[in-house]
Amino acid sequence: MSRRLPLLLVVCLLLTPAAKASAQGASAPRISFEEGAVVASGLAPGAPVFWFGVEYRVDEEYSTELVRRYDLGTAGADGTARLDLEGPVVRRSCWVVVDGTSGVYEVAAPEGYRIARAERPPWLGVGNAAEPDGILDERTYLVGLVVRPGVGAWTFVGGDGGDRDVNPEAGQLRFSLEQLDPLPGSPAAPQKSASGDLWFTVDPLKMEISVNRGGVAQ
Repeated sequence: MSRRLPLLLVVCLLLTPAAKASAQGASAPRISFEEGAVVASGLAPGAPVFWFGVEYRVDEEYSTELVRRYDLGTAGADGTARLDLEGPVVRRSCWVVVDGTSGVYEVAAPEGYRIARAERPPWLGVGNAAEPDGILDERTYLVGLVVRPGVGAWTFVGGDGGDRDVNPEAGQLRFSLEQLDPLPGSPAAPQKSASGDLWFTVDPLKMEISVNRGGVAQ
């Protein structure tokens, strides 16, 4: 899946693996990059593994292409999982791997490119009574992954005023949780957020990534 976007250069801030592991309260997996693959290690053997990646490609004529990747795998007996690509890993990209059982995760970028954190991350919009909860954000276009450890994972993509934006007001996106798209093997998306839910949200215009747990920015 791709979307044409204008070329934009950004200044990025790095979140170290040690900081992420401390925040999760467990040993985070590690991501490494090969010529045509992304490899995760330190996962629980046999655990379901959710992958999420965003690549921002620029060709020789400076035309740009956004590629979103979602995948489901299983960690091997050695605690590793591999996401094979059809070509080299794009330098301007960010990648997420999540242990689908425990919820430990890693966010990484190839050498020469760093992880940019959003100045204002998304936040939880609590629905009234039977109304579904939502993911709210003030940015104009987002792609993302929601993981509920031990249950499943769901994807979302859309822009302000688009089909997936249930907020009629301009300037604020709202993705309804129940409208998120399940990855293979996952049930229909839940109506309400849970304390252990993980959101990974990328603004592809700036290549910024946000991580939320239970609707709270990490």
